[in-house]
This record gives sequence, C-alpha cells and structure tokens, in this order.
Amino acid sequence: MLSRVEIKIMDYIFEKCRGKKTVLMSPKEILQSLLPKHEITAKQLDGYLRNLALDGYLEALQSDNKGHMMYVVKLKSRGEAYERERAEIRQKRVRSLGWKITLTVIGAVLAFVLSIVLPQIFS
Repeated sequence: MLSRVEIKIMDYIFEKCRGKKTVLMSPKEILQSLLPKHEITAKQLDGYLRNLALDGYLEALQSDNKGHMMYVVKLKSRGEAYERERAEIRQKRVRSLGWKITLTVIGAVLAFVLSIVLPQIFS
C-alpha cells in the first residue's frame, strides 16, 4: 500500500507520462506538485522514488541537464496499471463505507425495536 505522499507523486508522474514512454522532469517540478499539502526535501523525494522503483511502479534515473539534476522516469508495468489500481482501491473503500453505513442503520433500527418491545414484554 502506498503512502499519501507516494500516491501524490505517482498521480503526478502518471499524468506526465500519459502517452509517453519516458519523461524528463526536475525534482523541483515534482516537489511543486506536492505543495502545499506535503512539503518534502529533495533527499526525501529520492527515497520515495526509490521505494516506488522497488515496488515496481517506475524506473527513475538521475541525469544532469545543463548543470541541473533531472530525473528520467519510465513507468514499469505496474506503473502503467496505476490508474486501474487506484480505481479498484476507491471502489473497495466505497463498498466498505457502504457496508459500515448499512450495519449502523441495522443496529439503530434493532435498538429502536428492542427499546419498544422489551418494556412491553417485562411490564
């Protein structure tokens, strides 16, 4: 399961890589996409990208472009299926929430019925 920061990073990278095999992007560009909710450093970004690479989402190579550090990012098979995976996770959350609401309503109705029936039985 990805952390919130990793999800935001993958959302940004997935959008940038849409229709392309590889994309060149700067760390500053990725960090800007996380603001204002998540403020992380360039070192932390390296760690997150390394984790995403280990999880099989992407391949990020560091490159030097005119004195500026850049990432050459290529989505792996799991990264290409990222959008579908996110949709499945959202769907599971909705189902889980629906199930919890249903159980809550059933419990409330049962409590109401018992509060009416039990006093009549014992009186």
